[in-house]
Amino acid sequence: MPERLTYDIPIALTAVYRGERTIIRIYDPAEIDDKISSGLAGDIACLRILSPDGVIDPLRRHFPGLPVEFELHDPCKKLPLLYRYAPLLSDRPVRVSIPLLPGFGSAVKLAASLNFAVKVCGGQPDQPLVEEMLRIADYYLRRPAVTEPIDFFHSLFLAFYHHDPVTLWAIQDEDPAVVRYVDDHGNEALHPRLSGGGGKPVTRFMEELADDIASGNECAGCEFVVNCHGYFKRPRKEYRCDGIREVLRTLKDAAGELRRDLASFGPSPAGDSR
Repeated sequence: MPERLTYDIPIALTAVYRGERTIIRIYDPAEIDDKISSGLAGDIACLRILSPDGVIDPLRRHFPGLPVEFELHDPCKKLPLLYRYAPLLSDRPVRVSIPLLPGFGSAVKLAASLNFAVKVCGGQPDQPLVEEMLRIADYYLRRPAVTEPIDFFHSLFLAFYHHDPVTLWAIQDEDPAVVRYVDDHGNEALHPRLSGGGGKPVTRFMEELADDIASGNECAGCEFVVNCHGYFKRPRKEYRCDGIREVLRTLKDAAGELRRDLASFGPSPAGDSR
């Protein structure tokens, strides 16, 4: 049975998508008071706050337990705003979306120390950013104080450990087969990160991606193609993945290390492998 689609929509379209599973985008939490009916709560998978500058009181008044994700667009300048959102953790899951920009690692570490889940966004880092990603991967893997997921590191590490074919498109909520982005004009479109797609239909974009992977580009024969599935080849196909492969290899090696460590304990008393 096909997986139910989730629609990533602006708050103005909540009535249009009544009955559908939605991720609702808002700029100011104050919009919740007059634009979302309490009757829609069961259809909302997540509230995505596009600017962290607004007050959080409306979020605390509505839908206790509903997950919230807020985007920290400028991780260096907006770092103190993490403290503003910390009280929400008392009654709901909260994830911070942090763009892959210079200095993003400091925001990741502060968010993790405050017990936020984290999603690192962006897909074609230069070498200095790759080096910062490697430091954050090590921070995620080696610091026992990190208690919440830091994605995509966390989900990809688990995928390597379990030999799970989940793709980075799915991990990052950018798989159009599962999440359909709806722009402010009500049009289903590619995720904004994929603006290089030239406005082509979603299905055609994924067909072209599959063709590119099969045609012998850098993805062909790559040990990570099952999970990456060309993620780092968009929006610019010519992007070279040498540095990214180092990040992915760090996660894969750590997953293998954990598997070997657990195997060294031998079978459980019931005879099953741990």
